[in-house]
Amino acid sequence: MESAQSTSPSSALPFWRSHSLVAALALVLAMGLAVSIGWTGFMASDDSLYFVGAEHWLRDPPFAGDNHWTTRFPLLWSFAAMLLVFGRGFVAFAATALLWYGVLIALVGLFAARIGGGRTGWIAAMIAATLPVIVANATTVGVDLLETSLLLGGAWLLGEGGDRRAAALRGLAAGVCFGTAIICRETSLLSLVAMGPLFLIGRPVSRPAMVAAGVGLVLVLGGEALFQWALTGDPLRRYAIAFNHDSHIDRAANHEGNLLIHPAIDPLLVLLINDDFGLLFWVAGLGAVVALRRGWGIARPGPLLVLAAMALADFVLVAVLTEKLVLNPRYFMLPAILAVVVSALWLSRLPGRWRWPVLAGLLVINLLMLSVGNAHPRWEMEVLIEASRTHPAEMISGDPVMVRRASQPMRFAGRANIRYAPAMAGGLLVTPLGRAPAGKILAQYPSPPTRLGALIDGTGLRKFVPAVLHRRMFAPSETVVLVRTPR
Repeated sequence: MESAQSTSPSSALPFWRSHSLVAALALVLAMGLAVSIGWTGFMASDDSLYFVGAEHWLRDPPFAGDNHWTTRFPLLWSFAAMLLVFGRGFVAFAATALLWYGVLIALVGLFAARIGGGRTGWIAAMIAATLPVIVANATTVGVDLLETSLLLGGAWLLGEGGDRRAAALRGLAAGVCFGTAIICRETSLLSLVAMGPLFLIGRPVSRPAMVAAGVGLVLVLGGEALFQWALTGDPLRRYAIAFNHDSHIDRAANHEGNLLIHPAIDPLLVLLINDDFGLLFWVAGLGAVVALRRGWGIARPGPLLVLAAMALADFVLVAVLTEKLVLNPRYFMLPAILAVVVSALWLSRLPGRWRWPVLAGLLVINLLMLSVGNAHPRWEMEVLIEASRTHPAEMISGDPVMVRRASQPMRFAGRANIRYAPAMAGGLLVTPLGRAPAGKILAQYPSPPTRLGALIDGTGLRKFVPAVLHRRMFAPSETVVLVRTPR
């Protein structure tokens, strides 16, 4: 992640060049630790739909997609490649998720190094590698990290500039990145609204480069439209699916990890007070204030300015489109990447006696936030699968939603002994304890604690945890039971 550009060549780059192996090992360790602490794995949600789409491409290509998720071709193709390499199983799921996690962390580090030097790059990569909003999407197949990588890559290419020919070629490549990001998820258009003001201003990107980016974007989206037209007769099919796939927005999702007070400030509160971001935006805010007073001191501001414009557009539009989007932290991924780079720029210029304690504190807070998450959000589904394993000769009944969610794990396990509730007389039923019917309880499955909860329990410190936090810390999901119904 070294760069020829640095504002402090006598201290920053030589240090990191001579210690690059140590830095790389530290980054790998941070990535491994973050993923192990934040691991959730198969969610039986969007990842199931991506699996179906990837299988279609392997079994009967080409596949135009038949729902909102199976039209996200870049993710499906990478998933299909992993299925070819690792076979049909959860190893391919994990490999796909970790692939885009690694790509994003590398891009963040290289981007920051290009702007502020090698030390800045390594610091940015470390922060990003442990950031909960990133790690949460690194353990299950999803489109967020791929989309963010494409947007970041496009911002970098567009901001690099160069002579007329080089700027045009980079702009074309940036447009390809942006168009591919839109195919991954149409909400990428929100950040691309920033291209309008940048074009009018003509800085830091020249207008010819912006036009080239538009050409690249049209090439990708036009090619996809031709693909849909050839297969389905409707060139705009993906957009019809995207804008009609969900007529109901679950407003309860607004309260997941968020402190909400008033719509005018709620989006800002999501950034400042949420497990998924830890103290990132506080540190970035402090760094920005210092930089505004003392100067940024960077030789290549173009990529950072383009990223900042895109992140601002994304934040503002997500904030105002309250009827179309929920305040989910993953929609603020681009502002988070900007905050990571700004934090790294500031930290890399602090004296060592301040830099390392602040960075260590930020990383520890990130890991702490990861450790309080529920690693078993589908606990009832997991119990249903476990009961099918321990009672292979009987049909296990369960909630229809959970039975459907368990279809992939059951397929991979080679079992088919689960069915929709209600259970037959004398049959076995998996259900939350609070809804258990009359019958003999054969087994209880208490919810596993969070990873921090397990650590506290194991060290005998549970008695010091306030009672109000016990449920979230030690039993984040409801206890599930296996019941033998009366005959």
